[in-house]
Amino acid sequence: MDRMIRCLNDPSLTAEVHRFHVMAQELEWFEEAIAESEDRWGELAGMHCKTIRRLEMADTLLRIQDQDEGLIDNVLRGDTQHGRRT
Repeated sequence: MDRMIRCLNDPSLTAEVHRFHVMAQELEWFEEAIAESEDRWGELAGMHCKTIRRLEMADTLLRIQDQDEGLIDNVLRGDTQHGRRT
């Protein structure tokens, strides 16, 4: 094909065909990059879901709330002991 284009001896046509080939290569590269990114996104999304499930199974939010209430109780007790009330 390139030989046939060169035989026409048209520099602008040769340049346009070259541009077409370069763009086709770039599109192919981007398609591969997107496919790899989608695969990686899927892996990360799956890992994220598994982490959420593990946190739920460990009752993480409840445990954090319990700890927070304990800290608040300690602060309130400390303020009362020092003669301050909130």
